[in-house]
Amino acid sequence: MSERRISALCAAGLLESFSAGNGVLVTEDSVRRQARYQGAGGRPYSPDMAFAALYVLSGLEAPWLGRQQRYRLKGYLERMDVENLIRLVRRRATMIEYWCRDSNLGMVSDSIRISAATGSLTGSFQLAASDRVEGYAAADALDDIVRQCRLKQGVTPIRVRLHAADDLPAGEGPMPLGVCAVDLAESDDPRERRAGRVALQRLIDEYHHKEHQH
Repeated sequence: MSERRISALCAAGLLESFSAGNGVLVTEDSVRRQARYQGAGGRPYSPDMAFAALYVLSGLEAPWLGRQQRYRLKGYLERMDVENLIRLVRRRATMIEYWCRDSNLGMVSDSIRISAATGSLTGSFQLAASDRVEGYAAADALDDIVRQCRLKQGVTPIRVRLHAADDLPAGEGPMPLGVCAVDLAESDDPRERRAGRVALQRLIDEYHHKEHQH
């Protein structure tokens, strides 16, 4: 892969990198995730459309979409399958991984909208409790969270995964089930990946069932 291509993927938030000396290090996890999507057809959705798809599959409204976009989304979801969904919504936010001191993890959870199987969400996916915190924050709030919670990039073990979104839908509390499920489906842990895919399949099936009843 060329240096220019790597720079472009980093700029688009599709590869995770951090400065080291006078170069840039790209994390292995993000390279593996990107490799899964190489050559797959169809452009990924814009962040607005990606969040809308996951909100609607979770049984929620997506008021930020116009009427035309809502109509288009309905057509997309009628033909949707799990693999395509995971691929199409991957640009919803930029994911960055951090080390965090144990005593600050609670503060991180309180500062973000938790997702994946963080905290009370483990029960929704029949997963064992994890000591990692994952969730979403508005991109313009990221620096404050990193500073206040003293998060460090490029230091292991990874304890926090933040998805920074330019247009995070308004709301409080945990992210909707569809967002949590797709976060897990993108995990490098096989159990999390499976749990996420099973949950996404269930949401897609429920959506199709509901649409056919109308």
